[in-house]
Amino acid sequence: MAKFLYRDPNFEPDKDGNRVIINKYCVGPIEVIIYGITKENEYYLDWTFPEFYPGDAELERDYRIISRDEMLNALDIEIETCKKDGNIEMKDKYIQAKKIIKF
Repeated sequence: MAKFLYRDPNFEPDKDGNRVIINKYCVGPIEVIIYGITKENEYYLDWTFPEFYPGDAELERDYRIISRDEMLNALDIEIETCKKDGNIEMKDKYIQAKKIIKF
């Protein structure tokens, strides 16, 4: 299993009005996990993953609205992961995201 790679949180809405807060992906096996905020200010999880691993090329997608607490919990997990990995820059960005969500 490969490690996840991260993209910076985007606090500005994209063309659809969504803000992507956690965006991490893995290439072995392919997997993408996104947590964000919709244009309606709802929190969401968008997870793409192999249906059956190993050896299946079909990808499944799980998109769902989640609670504010679930979003904060996901951020706490990423903050702890960043601390363990020494990724201070991403840790600070996730702390900033958490402050925005708390208000």
